[in-house]
Amino acid sequence: MTELETMQHAKNYTDKLANGIDPLTEEVIKDDSVINNVRISRCLFYVSNVLQDVINNGGVVGKTIKPQKISFSITEEQCAKILVTHEPVGVSIISKRIGEVLAGNVKTLPATYISNWLVDNGYLTENIYSNKKYKVTTPKGEQLGIVTVDSVSREGVPYKKNVYDINAQKFIIENLNKIAADITAKQI
Repeated sequence: MTELETMQHAKNYTDKLANGIDPLTEEVIKDDSVINNVRISRCLFYVSNVLQDVINNGGVVGKTIKPQKISFSITEEQCAKILVTHEPVGVSIISKRIGEVLAGNVKTLPATYISNWLVDNGYLTENIYSNKKYKVTTPKGEQLGIVTVDSVSREGVPYKKNVYDINAQKFIIENLNKIAADITAKQI
């Protein structure tokens, strides 16, 4: 019998005991038995649920450890699959679209990394509006197709938002490996 089969067998016994049935004889256990005490029964149901979680987890106790993701990298083929639209979109949408084409074990490229790279390269600049720091487009960014618009949050708070036309979206995609390289260089 495998370890998982043993766990399933133990769970079946625990379920029967929790329901007041003798797992060996299949007879109903007398009402005055300690097994039929509500607290004991609840405890057995809890143990049964824990066993089920372990069984569902392939026999591993606790949560499975997700494999560590590797640093962001992207191929030309993956870049070609990134959705680009004529409708201007925010950088978070671009970041999401990039993440959709990556392998599951690759870290995504957060929108803030893209925006910071655009600041570092003169396409955006940081300004303060209403006591908050915002990244807004520069003339160089406007030529690329980045437009800063006034927007309002769900809470009704006005803020500045950058939207990227099709040319700006393509530019970001063409420079993804440069963006990632610059981020890595800064982290060292």
